[in-house]
Amino acid sequence: MKTQTIQRQYDDVIAAHYDLDPQGVVGDSLRRAAAQLEKHGILAPAELPLRVLDVGLGTGRFLALLQERGLRELEPFGLDLSRKMVEIARRRIPNLAADIDDAARLEAHFPGQSFELICTHFLTGFVPLSVLAPKIHHRLRQGGYWSFVGGTKAGFPALRAKAENKMLRWLVGGQTLAVDDLVCNPAGREEIVPILEAHGFAVRECETFEPPVRFANFKAFMDFAYRGGWLTPFVEALGLHQASPAVRLMLNALVFPLTDHHNIEIVLAQKLK
Repeated sequence: MKTQTIQRQYDDVIAAHYDLDPQGVVGDSLRRAAAQLEKHGILAPAELPLRVLDVGLGTGRFLALLQERGLRELEPFGLDLSRKMVEIARRRIPNLAADIDDAARLEAHFPGQSFELICTHFLTGFVPLSVLAPKIHHRLRQGGYWSFVGGTKAGFPALRAKAENKMLRWLVGGQTLAVDDLVCNPAGREEIVPILEAHGFAVRECETFEPPVRFANFKAFMDFAYRGGWLTPFVEALGLHQASPAVRLMLNALVFPLTDHHNIEIVLAQKLK
């Protein structure tokens, strides 16, 4: 997917709604990632602040979560493609040093800086893990940690099954979309761990999180999938954001209510070499 398209979606659609976090999937995932850091003593009080870089900063929710825990002072940095998301993050974290750019250009930002902790949360839908791993490794200090949270291709099986229904395909113009056409999420833990190890990391913690999601109707689905950012590329590619009242009515009759679940890997890795 083109960088300009992703940037527009986050600036114009997602930024204003992201912190509403319908279904609580973002918040629950970030709390689990923070718990991993606490378990391994990364947030333990220390004389010097923790230098942390959040790549795919979003609205700064994870850095704010770490600050709220109050265990160790932070020296926070962030990088995100969306100007509007960064504006929200700067209001939330006054001492944040943040740049606006594609995560694939990480090496162009914060020159000469290295970090004890780098976070990439829900980023590998747009930047392949194999591309991201060497960039993270280069910017981490020896023994530093990488907090990774990412959705996998195993997510939303019920929605994917519904998308194959012939009637539903007719409603959206007969289109079919392969996941790989729009996002580059890893297949699962079996893909993530070998990539990290191949790039000089040891996996210290790995949790598969499958939060349930429930959609009472088409509106609830759009609040989560489109405005919440989880499936925005798919919604736009299928034209669901422009669905007529008649199509919405038919979708409510054929698809909803619907219960499904995501599949998210929450990983803490340490730079070894």
